[in-house]
Amino acid sequence: MRVLVATCAHRGDDARIVHRQARSLLEAGHSVTLIAPDPGDEARLSDPPGLVRRPVPRAAGRRRVSAWRAVRRAVRADVDAQGRPDLVLVHDPELVPVLGWWRGPWRRAALVWDVHEDFAASVASRSWIPRTLRPVVGGAVRAVEWAARRRYRLLLAEDAYAERLGDAPVVPNSTWTPPEAAPPVEPWRVVYVGRLSTGRGVEEMIAVGSRLRGAPVPVVVELIGAADAEVERRLRAAHDAGDVIWHGPQPNPVAMARVGGALAGLSLLHDEPNYRHSRPTKCVEYLAQGVPVITTPLPLAKALVNASGGGVVTTAFGADTVTSQTVEAVLAWCGDAAERRRRGEDGQAHVLANHSWQRDGARFVEVLEGYASGAGR
Repeated sequence: MRVLVATCAHRGDDARIVHRQARSLLEAGHSVTLIAPDPGDEARLSDPPGLVRRPVPRAAGRRRVSAWRAVRRAVRADVDAQGRPDLVLVHDPELVPVLGWWRGPWRRAALVWDVHEDFAASVASRSWIPRTLRPVVGGAVRAVEWAARRRYRLLLAEDAYAERLGDAPVVPNSTWTPPEAAPPVEPWRVVYVGRLSTGRGVEEMIAVGSRLRGAPVPVVVELIGAADAEVERRLRAAHDAGDVIWHGPQPNPVAMARVGGALAGLSLLHDEPNYRHSRPTKCVEYLAQGVPVITTPLPLAKALVNASGGGVVTTAFGADTVTSQTVEAVLAWCGDAAERRRRGEDGQAHVLANHSWQRDGARFVEVLEGYASGAGR
């Protein structure tokens, strides 16, 4: 099966796209060509063997139309050179009409849209969209979702989308689980991996880092990920002051290696619509590495921690409460290695049994093979 994967809104080394889906397809013997922004030399070193890349500009902020056109040109050029793919896998809602609503040489391939998140709900957290236009953009996203069901096969990352997107297969955004967890090592580190924004708890994590610097047992807060423009200056100042270490974006395998051996993983998300019913992917990633998590009380994150015993849930979302209870949990684990180890081991065992890409990756390949075999009918 020849698979063409397209995104311009996600990073070119997106964990779900590259390190989970593409890797699973390649290991199953399929060919994968990825049309995506170039993630850079270091990130490409972590590509799964056999992945072919076709770089395009990234859609950033309000400068998006040129990236959409570049994706369409890249798809057309690849099809002209390599022939029609069996399946085209799209990851951005804006690419649904770009590739699916006008005829192209790929039109007889199976078109699949992988719905990563509740895009309509996430509009409220996109700082580049003017507030007055957010209801309009949210409505446009829902219109795309409705129209996509006529031309695309869907793949969902969340059960919550099924209410309005229909009976489509759900392949969760789970993670590879290593066979063994690295033990925590001094100097103690607390880590966060993911996009950095106000809604994802940047201010709280900086406050935690500031307090831990003056603790009897110093602990470093490390942040790994790209920052939204609204918080970039604040992050640079906190990094320069020594409150946090901001590594910037890193390839997922590199970031997960950095998570291993940390004292705890942070997920201090605010109570926003886009997070309220989303799977706690970052919590799962930390637990998969045997690292206990500290999270705010979003429903699914709280349920994960309660079911696994792999961490601590703050009692409220307020910044003071989140900061104080996070510092308290971290210092408690500094003084009780056995308790920290128990929570990490319990969390990893739970993820391996319930949220592992070792299992979900096989399901993903099976779904796409089924879609490809039905192309054109």
